[in-house]
Amino acid sequence: MKKESENKSKITIRTRIIELSVCVLFYMFFCVAYGVYIGADSKGYMEMIAAREPVYPLLLALFRKIFGKDDYLFPVIVFQNLLQAASVFFCVDYLRTRFRLPELISVMMYAVNFGVAFLCQFASERGAIYSSNIMTEGITVSLWLVFMTLVLKGIVDDDNRSIFLALIIETILVDTRKQMAVGYIVIFLAVLICRAGRDKKGKYFARLALVTAGIILSLVTAVCGTRLYNLILRGEFVQNVRDMNLVLTTSLYVADKEDDRLIEDADARELFQRTYVLLEETESNYSFAKGGLAGLESHYEEHYDVITIEITKNLFEDFAREKGAADELGAAIEADRLSGVIVKSLLKDNIATYAKVYLSSVINGLVNTVAHRNRILDICAYIAYGAYIVLLVICRFKTGKRDVADVSLTVLGALLVNVGVTAALIFCQSRYMIYNMALFYMAGILMVYEIFLHHETAQTAALSGSESVRE
Repeated sequence: MKKESENKSKITIRTRIIELSVCVLFYMFFCVAYGVYIGADSKGYMEMIAAREPVYPLLLALFRKIFGKDDYLFPVIVFQNLLQAASVFFCVDYLRTRFRLPELISVMMYAVNFGVAFLCQFASERGAIYSSNIMTEGITVSLWLVFMTLVLKGIVDDDNRSIFLALIIETILVDTRKQMAVGYIVIFLAVLICRAGRDKKGKYFARLALVTAGIILSLVTAVCGTRLYNLILRGEFVQNVRDMNLVLTTSLYVADKEDDRLIEDADARELFQRTYVLLEETESNYSFAKGGLAGLESHYEEHYDVITIEITKNLFEDFAREKGAADELGAAIEADRLSGVIVKSLLKDNIATYAKVYLSSVINGLVNTVAHRNRILDICAYIAYGAYIVLLVICRFKTGKRDVADVSLTVLGALLVNVGVTAALIFCQSRYMIYNMALFYMAGILMVYEIFLHHETAQTAALSGSESVRE
């Protein structure tokens, strides 16, 4: 008996080594075959501009210090692809171990992650997997997978240590990309909903209080981290600039020309008037969209970067300098102030148009999270959501399936939170939606296995066991 247990343990270790090796080889293939991808935002991270959160520019600076300024980018993507391989293995290994999944199901889960990589490399306009990008997604996609695995482990296994580690990862994520603050909502809702009925009343509320305190501490740490970074690098204890740009683009897109009357600040009003001239010249306003919600969605997607990069990026800081800003940081801070004034002045009177843009962006985000966008795959995406919800309801109310239901509900919640928040602040392009794609399909596979296959597997195992006893 002891010898059989040792053999089983060796097989498990050997299997894990093989699986991790396959993951490493898979992602390193893309790394070596296709090399470094430099995007429109890459330069800002490499130059450590004030608009970027600290973690990724510091990572690049570390590699630049070690490998030199001419040869450091390839080692960066080697590191990122190794991180991606490790995070995929970490997630699948946890689900396989926790739910005693057969090897075929584990292989399917790895295939889902590999499929997402193929989609990014061969079906996206970018033509590169994110772990080969010199952008925050090079590490945030991997770290998000680790974060979600720890959250799942925390709520399903009643593991406070995993929740604590998830908050540490979340702190790093927020100081890498502000969008990742959605993780705070995810972890709070996961504990609030999924631990209800599992914990005794006193323990439940104590856990909620501790998680809330942990979220506040994590957020304060992230804010202080950014401010210390700017203090050391720029001599100012400030947040990174251009945070208001998140809402500014949408505010300008839904505005009308006569909305300048809503802006009391003279400088902000003048800046809006200059900006609107460019919006009209480039047709980057909702008034130029045609074809209902679908047309509004595609028009907004087409012109989002035009507004953000081509129009406001330099115009606002140049205007601040024109009005007397002394240096680069001062101009960026004043540009942020003007952006905030414009946003607050415009949104309240354009809420109906904003709601239409928001709804169209949510629809776009939901599809982008689970499929590459085209008419046929859009329909497939809606069917996938319908099937997912049906499976989730069955798992939730079927005896002995609560753990699987909580995993799937947490994944769906993370997906919806990410889409909802991103649609409100930015735009739901695939780059911002990719985080939960693999998790969605892995949770779906897990539910199908638990509902339709696990019972048969258990019966087979029982029959095999009884035959062994007879022998």
